[in-house]
Amino acid sequence: MRKSWRRRVRKVMTDYEQILEIVRQWRPDQRLSLLRDVLETLSTTAGPLRSPRDTLSKALGLVPSEGHLSSDEEVKRLLDEHRMEKYG
Repeated sequence: MRKSWRRRVRKVMTDYEQILEIVRQWRPDQRLSLLRDVLETLSTTAGPLRSPRDTLSKALGLVPSEGHLSSDEEVKRLLDEHRMEKYG
């Protein structure tokens, strides 16, 4: 069973490399057209897209405010307090 799986993987990789070599010879507009077609196949087979996350505001929350920066000891103390609240 393993050998057949490895053969299939090798075949897929060989096909992939051959296709890529052919596509590299195409004009940029042809490659772009192929890319659009491939992406279209993903949109019809993929599940629903995840809703966007509010990562910017979370990242900005990591940036220190105008106050002082916490020392290592303060951070350790805050983490310890949080763990005690969470885990008891």
